[in-house]
Amino acid sequence: MFDELLENNDFNVQEIEKVEKPSYGGNNSGGFNKNKPFFKKKEEVVEEPYVPVAIYVDREFPPEVKTSLYNIASKLIAKGITVRINGDDKPFADKLCSLSDKHIEVYLPWKNFNEIQSKFYYNTLTSKHLAQKHFQGWEKIPDPVKSILARNIRLIFGDKNNSITLCLITWSKDGASRISEVTKDTGKSSFIIKVASTYGFPVINISKPTSENVLEKTFGL
Repeated sequence: MFDELLENNDFNVQEIEKVEKPSYGGNNSGGFNKNKPFFKKKEEVVEEPYVPVAIYVDREFPPEVKTSLYNIASKLIAKGITVRINGDDKPFADKLCSLSDKHIEVYLPWKNFNEIQSKFYYNTLTSKHLAQKHFQGWEKIPDPVKSILARNIRLIFGDKNNSITLCLITWSKDGASRISEVTKDTGKSSFIIKVASTYGFPVINISKPTSENVLEKTFGL
């Protein structure tokens, strides 16, 4: 039966025997060579260190305070440090974003907040949980406020809770930099100062006379 099949086709046994078998050794073969890597090695890319610093700016901060925070942020960016800011003050965010498209991150409570385009807008379950944990009367506040507080959590811990900030830089009338110093005059900075202080993040409040020395010793500004 096999012979009949051969007679009715265009090949024969001799031709089959002439077919070259794959070779898996030897430098002259077209097959696998143990002396050559099977996979092409991925080229390693040299990247700058990711060193984030959070700066909290409220719309109601005095103009001279915003100017000081802008100057600090611009100097940090010049040193290759990534500056995270909240997008509550759009003119401030726009001005800072014009300095760099790599070392500035604008954190938003929801997409297109304040008509700002940024990829850092999604509040995770973890950020919501931490915000609820550190804010008394959570159930009584509206959802937009909850989203803003959860955004402030991400400002400290990172967008996915895995890239913490080196420190928090902000301002308040009373110069609070830890929980024990927070008063009614701390204002809207109260929440993020409390959270940062709770988890041991350094807080630099530029209202304190010693803040310039701290910035100089820490960052060489």
